[in-house]
Amino acid sequence: MDVPGEGPQWPDPFPWIAETSRDWGFRQLLERTEAMHHGAAARLRGMGWEDLARRAERFAAWARLDLDEPQAARRLYAAAKELRGLSRAGLLLTKALEGALSLGGADRGNLQLVDPATGALVIVAEHGFGAEFLEYFAVVDDDRSACGRAAKRHAQTFIVDVTTDPGFAPHRAIAEASGFRAVLSTPVIDGAGRLVGMVSTHYRRPHYPVLRDRQIMERYGELVGRALAGRLTPAPDGQAGDRRSAVVKAFGSAARAHHHAAEAHERSIRTGAGDVDEHQRQAEFHRAAAEADRRRAKDIETQIMDPGRRLLDERASH
Repeated sequence: MDVPGEGPQWPDPFPWIAETSRDWGFRQLLERTEAMHHGAAARLRGMGWEDLARRAERFAAWARLDLDEPQAARRLYAAAKELRGLSRAGLLLTKALEGALSLGGADRGNLQLVDPATGALVIVAEHGFGAEFLEYFAVVDDDRSACGRAAKRHAQTFIVDVTTDPGFAPHRAIAEASGFRAVLSTPVIDGAGRLVGMVSTHYRRPHYPVLRDRQIMERYGELVGRALAGRLTPAPDGQAGDRRSAVVKAFGSAARAHHHAAEAHERSIRTGAGDVDEHQRQAEFHRAAAEADRRRAKDIETQIMDPGRRLLDERASH
């Protein structure tokens, strides 16, 4: 039943979880559920439906997690319960991030949503970061950062130590300035399996999340995705311009951040600090990224300002 003025209500997921460590009958039920999902995965894979097979395997893994880690599962579902009935999107996003930080044992992190206009990840909630980090990662559309890799693969990704991970090299300066050494990025998935966002937890020291912790965050990412269902619909025609303006602003911020990073590397080259060749590569990367972001911003801005294009859009909507 829906409560007036609030969001949709739904029953507790796996309400028996508090009893699994004591009630043998519930344990048998979960074990049968696990076996059924494994059997379904084998049959689906035999028919060539790999995506559905992997999904069935995930369900089996959740049942096993409930069996083996009932206390951790209770923490997971308690965090998900905090998201129910929240009518304000901003509060929902903040609570979703708070749950991720608690479950992940992290003191800083961020929640991103996929921008429907560009496919890029845009930060919508954060904790523990300064303006420099937020400007630098305002928009992510590469696959070098942990969140970018996870978005490209549609799979959870972690970087144990950003100072030794080769792919993360372009972002090491901002990581050092922001005070983190490790990242765990988990996709936020809706009920249909679509990627709608990313939740990332950051750690001050090198960190290797154990399998149980990774599974908990994966499951939480899906529960957050379901909580967001219905709140990520495309903007009405009257709001399309506002959305594009926000994207232009985000790309402009990203371009400025890349510009500042390139200048920092060029100063290091002039002073002879560190590996000059590496600084040269980093400077070139950030210059190219800044130019690409400026071009994207200009292209989208042209769509906003071009009256002919706007007229066509208006006619198409009728």
